[in-house]
Amino acid sequence: MSCRIEKNEALSVAIGRIAAEEIALAMSELRRPHRPEAMHNARKALKRLRSLLRSLRVAFPKGVFRRENRRLAAAGRKIAPLRDVHVQLNTLGKLRAESIPAAQRIERSLKRREDACLRKIPALRRAMRQILTASQRTFASLPAQRATPAHLAAGLKRIYKRGRDDYKAARKETTPKSLHEWRKQAKILGHCLKLIEQLGPKTAGNMIKDTEQLCEALGDDHDLYLVLQALRREDQSHPARDYRKLSKRITAKRDDLQACSFKLGKRIFNQKPGAFAHNLERWLRSAKQ
Repeated sequence: MSCRIEKNEALSVAIGRIAAEEIALAMSELRRPHRPEAMHNARKALKRLRSLLRSLRVAFPKGVFRRENRRLAAAGRKIAPLRDVHVQLNTLGKLRAESIPAAQRIERSLKRREDACLRKIPALRRAMRQILTASQRTFASLPAQRATPAHLAAGLKRIYKRGRDDYKAARKETTPKSLHEWRKQAKILGHCLKLIEQLGPKTAGNMIKDTEQLCEALGDDHDLYLVLQALRREDQSHPARDYRKLSKRITAKRDDLQACSFKLGKRIFNQKPGAFAHNLERWLRSAKQ
């Protein structure tokens, strides 16, 4: 079985199974020796778990949903600093800027931050296990038998509408903040679409691929932005040769990534939320959920 709802699988069964699989995966990753990658994988499992919860939010008591949503969001934030510094180091390496003094100083600074994050991992692992154990109990006790295809369609409609609104906001005013907000909603939508990948027609599969590419493009853009900001701060205090050339290269890469993102966004968010939900519910019912 996969972390997707299977055809002819009751939603109540699927929810419990997928939640258990994601929690087990996160627990397993926390025990792995390669710590940055393992913690990043655990964080991704948490994000998928949170997306599962949000996709069926209308089927659960509001208090339960809000408490669990906050808990999982807080867990993700605990791991985020390690993920951010690790990704920025990788992004800096891809730029091949070893000859630029500013880039060298930024790399040393990032490695110091990474080392500090790594030293906190034992305590972080303990905190994460407590959070995951609590989440495990919550999902086991949720009244998932009430969940219906209509509930799932309503949950995804809400997520789709939020992503569509953020897409429009980013088109209207393209700023790092608006792109980052759009990226977060696109990732949630992508996780939710994968939940129903086995249930929809080929058009659903195409939408999943487009959403994956969108998230990758927006993620690369965000990582380049963070590196560029760090380089700019470093160059202001210690001007470096070839900084301007590198800055232009990063900006050009970001322009390409943003153009690709908006092209994908136009394809993904071309439906009105009501039409999206109607088609989704029809797919789910035809799969005999």
